[in-house]
Amino acid sequence: MLGDWSKHCDTNPFSVCASIIPDCELAGYKWATIIDRNSILYWHGDFYVVQSLNARITPSVWLDIYRSRQWLTFNDFLVWQQSCCLVAPLQSCSCPVGMKQYSCKHSVGLAILFNLYQVSDKTRIKPLGKRKTKGRPKKVSKALNL
Repeated sequence: MLGDWSKHCDTNPFSVCASIIPDCELAGYKWATIIDRNSILYWHGDFYVVQSLNARITPSVWLDIYRSRQWLTFNDFLVWQQSCCLVAPLQSCSCPVGMKQYSCKHSVGLAILFNLYQVSDKTRIKPLGKRKTKGRPKKVSKALNL
């Protein structure tokens, strides 16, 4: 048993980045198409400050508050926390999903924007924002017109 384990470790090294599920890839691809590139602020190393869609403060103000770590009330902290995310592409994110699963739409979407991750063809052909209805379309023309 120990021999099998050591052979398995030689052929499968430790994973450096989290695995990306297709749903997360699709959500990241959608997010990358709607995010404003000018709202992404470089911070340190691999980390970027990304503004959320319902942000109340700008990324530069968010970063100043992050450095000082001074909030007057808990509600101020909640506004700060929900305004931006601290993201490292394909590594981590400070959003609730990213804290739990390591890969979220922000980290995958940022990697797509910076060409660090290639979107699969299956994900590209899915219509963005449209739901497929059940069954056949209502008005279908005849297949053979003679």
